[in-house]
This record gives sequence, structure tokens and C-alpha cells, in this order.
Amino acid sequence: MLTNRANAKAAPELGAASEPAATVLEVRGITKSFGDRVANDHVDLTLKAGEIRALLGENGAGKTTLISVLCGQYFPDSGTVAVRGRPLAPGSPRAALAAGIGVVHQDFRLVPRFTVTENVVLGTESWGGRKVEQDVAAHAAAAGFGLDPRAPAWSLSVGELQQLAILKLLYRGLDILILDEPTAVLSPPQAAELFESMRKLAGGGRSIIFITHRLREVIAMADEVTILRHGKVVADREVAGLDALQMSVLMIGSDAAAQQGASRAGTPGEIVLKLESATVEGRGVRALDRVGLEVRRGEIVGVAGISGNGQNALAEVAAGILRPIAGSRTCIASAVAYIPEARLERGLVGAMSVSENLSLRQYLRPTMSHPLWIWSHRMTSLARRLIEAFSIPVKNPDSRLADLSGGGLQRVLLARELDEQPDLIIAAQPTRGLDVASSAMVRSQLVGHRDRGAGVVVISEDLDEILELSDRVLVLFKGAVVGEYSRGSFDRAEIGLRMGGEGPD
Repeated sequence: MLTNRANAKAAPELGAASEPAATVLEVRGITKSFGDRVANDHVDLTLKAGEIRALLGENGAGKTTLISVLCGQYFPDSGTVAVRGRPLAPGSPRAALAAGIGVVHQDFRLVPRFTVTENVVLGTESWGGRKVEQDVAAHAAAAGFGLDPRAPAWSLSVGELQQLAILKLLYRGLDILILDEPTAVLSPPQAAELFESMRKLAGGGRSIIFITHRLREVIAMADEVTILRHGKVVADREVAGLDALQMSVLMIGSDAAAQQGASRAGTPGEIVLKLESATVEGRGVRALDRVGLEVRRGEIVGVAGISGNGQNALAEVAAGILRPIAGSRTCIASAVAYIPEARLERGLVGAMSVSENLSLRQYLRPTMSHPLWIWSHRMTSLARRLIEAFSIPVKNPDSRLADLSGGGLQRVLLARELDEQPDLIIAAQPTRGLDVASSAMVRSQLVGHRDRGAGVVVISEDLDEILELSDRVLVLFKGAVVGEYSRGSFDRAEIGLRMGGEGPD
């Protein structure tokens, strides 16, 4: 079992941390390659006590590789990592924990049936008893977390699960915290609570590195920012004085994608999709509860909500994949494009080639196949056209799809679904995990098809994205629509509250 680095018997005094100016982490010349691909190219990074540092970069820029080196999961090809002046043994997760480095992953890695206390002490020498619960409660209170030590993890909100994952690190005495996309599944109020806790922890001497694609979070939270591009550090500077455009340009090397602003309003036409009292059961609860939705040609309807509030069910009902147990769906679209949240699980086939995936909607047509064979040269011709049109990062159409990054996968999915000029587009979490350039491309495509006359539904947990794209916004909470807003009357604060089940009746 792992032993707590600091005494877990007493809650830490946050004000009694090391001096703010002390260097706690020093990374020098880290290089890591995978075959011919250089993921980290002589990366330098310094972190001081009480500092909040953002780590930015496009998909594939080397952020995850660097974090994996810091926490001992990867052995670097060259370079050194030092914690408080002492060299850190490379490739050793145990050594990283002993030095005080802890990571909160996006999936939290908790045991749902265990209580808060049991999750916190799992893997340590502490276990059970009232005294341990009191210790956990004290650590939670010191960090500003209002967690009940006896509450089972399955009963917690997403924001509370995030706090629990951080509490596990604090209980072990870890003081260099790495948070991977910490707000990806949080509502704006929950994200604000997390930011408050991060400031409190940093004020007590903890040092925090957080990875995010949301530039406004960097401006709001970080003291310093390190920006990676193609595995190299292209900027390492104070956040003060930087704006989102400058950071975007540093990340992608140009301002073409960075200059994407709020889209202009659409021109709504006839109704192309209508849901009336759509109800779906799932796992003993109502995934959708009498949801009404109208989508018109020439408009984007945004659906805001925190993960797990019925978004998947709504997307599948709207796309015609799932039939509601009650209510009705009326759709007059001759072609429907569906961009699912789970790209590889629901939208693409990783074992197939890029060319084969791009042909999935067309391979049964006479232009593409004969009853006894498929015209492979026509598949290749289609693939080459779409690869160029959507800037899919692959040279050979016969390359295996699973080898692409998240941004590349999304480009393949968009190319296949949008090439037929659909009348209705259902896009669930269309930019999740994508970098600035890929996100801008996705949004531009959706706006372009709306302006062409398609009806578009965008389901996203990113409220900034929803407000930027949408002509109307619906808020989904526990499977029900709890608010509706039109462009010009968007209230970010109120929408954020409703996403969390709060706000005016």
C-alpha cells in the first residue's frame, strides 16, 4: 500500500506552506518520441509554490505526454525533472507520488459504491472508523470542499466528484496538483466553485498545473501559461497582459482560427424537426421527460446541460435512432446528419481505413458499388476529395482511422455526414477535446450549413460555445427542458444556474 507523504492524521494548515517564491518543480530538456513522432522536444517548465500554471496546446501538441512523464507513467528519452531541487526518478509513478505530484484525470477514477472517506483513503494505510472520517472531513474543510465523509460517491454531483478526486491527493499530502481538463463536465457555477477552491489551495502554497482548451479559464485563473506547439514550448510567460487571440495565435501559429467570433443570427424558416412530449426511460429513470423541441431551417438550436442529464437520449431521438416510449417525433428532412458524442463507439469504425469510413453513407449506391463488388477507385476518389475539403490530417486514404487524433477523427466524421448537404444536423459535443483550430473548423461548418438552410441542433456542455453559435438555447436538466432563451436575451449567469438545477422557477 501507498503511505501518505504527509501526516494524514491532521488536516494541513493551508497558510503554513512553503515560501511563495520557492521553485517546487523544474523540468529541463524533456524529450519523448514514439517511433518517428517526437511528442516532446526539449521541453522546459518551472513551477513555483502557490502558482497556478495553465498548459495549452493543440491536440497532439505534447501536453498529455509531458504530464505522463511528470507523473512517472512515461520514461523520457532525455531530460530531467527535479522536485524541490532533488532529481525525480524517471518512469516511476511511486517516486512521483512520494515527491508530491498527483494527477486528477478527466474520468476521476473513483469507486461509485464507496463512500467519500473510503475513496479518499483507498490505497493508504488508513481505513475505517470515526477518526478517519473526521480526518477526511477536516482535509475537505481546509480546502473549502463541503463533502459529507459518509456519502457514497454515486450520490455526488459531478462537481462534488471533482472535489473528491482532488481531496484524494490532498489527503496524501501531495502539493503539486495536475488537473486534466478539470471543467470539461462542470456547469459554470460548479466551475466557479472549483476555481475558488484552486485559489484557496494555491494561496496555501499548493502548486497547480491545469490543462484546458478554454482560453477564458486561463485568463481568469492562471498566473503563468506554458504553450506547446508540435511538442515544443513556444511561450512561457505571465498571463497578465495576454488575451485569448494572442494565446490562440501562439497555439496554432496563425490567427485564422483564432479570430472566430460569435456567429451572426440565422434566418429561421419552416420547421424541419419537431419533438412533442418525447419521453425515454433509461436505467430506471427518465432519460428524457416530456421534452418539446422545434428546429427550423436556417437556425441553430443549442442545448445546454451538464453531462448525464439526457443529452445522449435527446440526440438519438432527434436523429431518429431512438424511438421515445411516449410523445412523438416529426421530421421532414430528406437527409439527416448525426455527429455523436462518442466518435469511435457510435460514429466511426477504428479498424477500418479513412477511405472506408468516409464511404459508409454511400457504399451501397450504384455510383459506388455493384451487387457483387465495390468500386474501390471511386471510394478512394471520394476520400481524396473530402480529405482536401476538410483538411483531414492524413496523406494516404487507406491509413487506419484509429491512428488519427481526436481532431482528425472529428474531421472524418464531419466530412462524411455533411458532404450530402443534409437538411437536419444533430451535433452532440462537436468540439469536445478539440484544439482551437479544429474547434473553429467545426463551428464554421455548422454555421455554414445553417446559412445554407439546414436546421442544426448543437448539444454541448461548453456554455461559451452554445452562446456563440445558437439562435435559440434550451437548457436540459434531469431529462427535462428547464429554460428557453432566444438570441438577444441570453443570460449567461441564469443559463449556468439552470444547468445546475437552480435559478428562478
